[in-house]
Amino acid sequence: MRYKNAIEQLLDEANDETVYLKSDIDGAIQAFEQMALIAYDKKLYAILVRKEDYDLGNIENAGLVFEVDEKRQKLDEVTDDNIIFEVFDLYDKMFEEGGY
Repeated sequence: MRYKNAIEQLLDEANDETVYLKSDIDGAIQAFEQMALIAYDKKLYAILVRKEDYDLGNIENAGLVFEVDEKRQKLDEVTDDNIIFEVFDLYDKMFEEGGY
C-alpha cells in the first residue's frame, strides 16, 4: 500500500483511514476523521473531527473547517466565522438532500 499524505487521503473518495495532521504551532500530531469536502467560493474545504471526539460520538459540534490548498499540499484551519458558517450550511444542505 502506498503512503498518502493528508490531501491525497481527503481527495480519495474510497479513503476511510484516519487523517493525521501536524500542528504548525507546536508540531504535535493530531488524528482526525473526515466528515466532508465542500466547495465554496471557488475553494475547497474539509470538515474534520478530532478522532477522540469522533470515537466518543461527539461529532455534532466538534467539526473543524480546513481550507484545502492543493498547490502547497497544505491544510489551513479556517478561523473566519463567516466561512465556517457557510461551509457548515452547505454541508447541512447536502446531508438533507442525501448527498452524504
